[in-house]
Amino acid sequence: MREVSFGQYYPTKSFVHRCDPRAKILFLIVYIVAIFLSKNFYAIGACAALFAVVAIFSGVPFSSLLRSVKAVLFLLIFMTVLNLFFFQGETVWWQWRFIVVTKEAVYYTIFLAARLFLLVLSSSLLTLTTTPVSLADGIESLLSPLKVIRFPVHELALIMSIALRFIPILTDETGRIMNAQ
Repeated sequence: MREVSFGQYYPTKSFVHRCDPRAKILFLIVYIVAIFLSKNFYAIGACAALFAVVAIFSGVPFSSLLRSVKAVLFLLIFMTVLNLFFFQGETVWWQWRFIVVTKEAVYYTIFLAARLFLLVLSSSLLTLTTTPVSLADGIESLLSPLKVIRFPVHELALIMSIALRFIPILTDETGRIMNAQ
């Protein structure tokens, strides 16, 4: 569990680290929308290429980014297996009793796994390149128009900052409990 890097800041001097946290948050939102609006592998490939460029400019080692996927690896595998066996299609590739794997299921499963993989990597890159305090300040600044309707923007940003700070602590404590047992 100590090797999971989601929520941990990776200090280095890079262009991405120096960017305004509000710009990074808005870019991540636009990127996530682009991932979910993509309809084919060309669009997902373009999203992956854009992510690769930003990751290279960030100076964060790719191994640190891949460690963030460990947190959702079980979810990714579980979702993949469910989609593979229960997605309906026309072209049957493999069948055993009631379990049927179709060409469309394989296509859809790979596509969905790539989406989730890019989603986790991109959100992890945000937390690896932005300090929790800067992230909370950026969220508070972006949500400041909601103060007009008396939405507790400062409190929400504070809660998110505390939650991001406790992710590494929670993983360390989980690892200690697992080792103790």
